[in-house]
Order: sequence, then C-alpha cells, then structure tokens
Amino acid sequence: MTLVLLLSLAAFITSSITAATGIGGGVVLLALMAQLVPPAILIPLHGAAQLMSNTNRVLVQRKFINWAYIKPFLLGSVVGGALITPLALYMPVPVGQVLLGLFIVLATWKSAWLRLAHWPPAASGGITTGLSLVLGATGPLVMSVLPKSAWERQVVVGTHGMAMVIQHGIKVIAFSSLNVSLLEYWPLLLGIGLATLAGNLMGARLLTRVPEEKFTLILNWLLTALALRLVYQGISALITAGN
Repeated sequence: MTLVLLLSLAAFITSSITAATGIGGGVVLLALMAQLVPPAILIPLHGAAQLMSNTNRVLVQRKFINWAYIKPFLLGSVVGGALITPLALYMPVPVGQVLLGLFIVLATWKSAWLRLAHWPPAASGGITTGLSLVLGATGPLVMSVLPKSAWERQVVVGTHGMAMVIQHGIKVIAFSSLNVSLLEYWPLLLGIGLATLAGNLMGARLLTRVPEEKFTLILNWLLTALALRLVYQGISALITAGN
C-alpha cells in the first residue's frame, strides 16, 4: 500500500508537470520509480504508467489535438516500431544517448538547420518510435520534431500527448509479447491512473495561465536540460565501461 501511495503521489506531480509544459514528467517519474520498483519490471511498468498519464492528458486536451498530423504519425510509428528497432539494437545505448541528447539540443535551438517542421509526420513517427523502444527519452525526442512554432501551446501539448499514447501503447504491446505480466500490479496501475488524471487536470489549468512566449522559452530550456542529462548519462556509461 505504501508503494501505491508513493508512486501515485509521484504520478500526480509528474503528470502535472507534463500537462503544463508538454514534457519532463516522464523522465522524473522514471527516476523515482527506479528507487522503488524491481529493475526487471521498471521499464514496462513505467511504459504502462506513461500510457495512462498521456491518455488522461489526451482526454483533457482532446479538442486541441492536430489529427491531420497524428494520423500519418500513427502509421509511421507502427512501421517504425517493427522495422527500426532491430537495427537500432546494434547501436550501444550510451552512444545512442549522447547522439540523441545532442540532436535534441540542435533541434531545439537550431531547428532551421534540420528543417524538422518539414519532416513528414509518418517519417517522424517511424524514426522516433523505433528509437524510443531502444533508447527511451521518448517525450523530448518527439517534442523536438513537432512543428511547434506553427502551433499554439495547447495544440503542442495535446498533439504531443496523443503521440505519446501511440508510442507508449506500442511499447506496452511489445513488452506484453515478451510475457511481461503487468496485471499483477493492477492496484499500483489503478492508483497511478487516477493520480495522473488529477495531475493532468491541474496541469491544464496551469497551462492556460502561462503566456505564449514564456511557454516557448520554458519548453526550450526544459528540453535542453533533459537532453544534457541524456548526454551526461551516455558519457558516464562510456567512461565506466572503459574502466
């Protein structure tokens, strides 16, 4: 019961963060869950928790979702999840973390160089989904490829939430096919589900109070902080392996 209460509280706080800024909560929740959950079930349980959190976010922000972007993104995600993951397994995770972190920083501050807003949604979905199953950091990666400058902040958060539902759904299906049973943790998942709904409602209220220009600035710096964390983790792992 203590575990349910602690992780439900963590889910409420982190889903509030994500609903207000678009990203960040998933990374924080993963770090907290790593202290309390057995390593063997950590990633699939976190994927299920994020699926519920983003589903709740989509319910709250459903009228702002850009479905013209999401439909081809979904198709690309299904294909990418099937095709890219086996190829990505050949890349050492620490190297992938460093490259991914640097890519996010570049995409955040110099997106014009990469012309990310011009990437077809199907390509964005395929590439990010395939990489997310291997490298994690799904939220910042997808946020970096969305055409954010063309959308209002509610559209950014709502569409990003729907993209996360797709990717975490694929992740849960993938782990379920590997005989990972999440139903054994139904009390924990129920608590997290209710907590994320409350957190998303709270975060949505905060989102409407943040001016458009401040939202963009906060989002860019949050993306940068998460990307630098990825680079640090990758470099630390490479140094440790070298020793």
